[in-house]
Amino acid sequence: MSFFFKFRDFYCPPIKILKQINIQLGSHILDYGCGSGSYSIPAAPLVGPTGKVYAADIHPLAILEVQKRVRIMELRNVDTILTDQDTKLPNASIDIIFLFRVLHDFKNPDIIIRELDRVLKRTGILSIIDHKFDKGKVISTITRATQNLILRETMTGNNKEKNAIHIFSKLP
Repeated sequence: MSFFFKFRDFYCPPIKILKQINIQLGSHILDYGCGSGSYSIPAAPLVGPTGKVYAADIHPLAILEVQKRVRIMELRNVDTILTDQDTKLPNASIDIIFLFRVLHDFKNPDIIIRELDRVLKRTGILSIIDHKFDKGKVISTITRATQNLILRETMTGNNKEKNAIHIFSKLP
């Protein structure tokens, strides 16, 4: 799996995707389903020393890989969370949530989406990329779980729908 992620990241560099999202210095980010940290690690310099990146995954080996990379790179603003749904983060504490290439894997997405909604700030965004779900399926999955999040925009890159970033925000 690690080889696949390196291959994918070479042809579709995570930093190109992250630059499309409005990441500010001092932001708090949750990378839910972080895998080996393809997005968590490059997000750390973008949030700076006053920001924080939480890399969450269900797989202990993924968490160990992120921790290893964090140690090697001497990143002080990345924390890992081993979880299958409960992040144990405070309510309304996250500015941006990455849900990249994992939504289709959730056995019970409603519980996870409600947890993400709980930790997302009123002004925060949930950004989703899912190469197996089209835009309609992403929207229906989110809106079935919570009425608090609405699609704000969809940004497409060179690969169109395959790497589309769906940006959800809280209702005003």
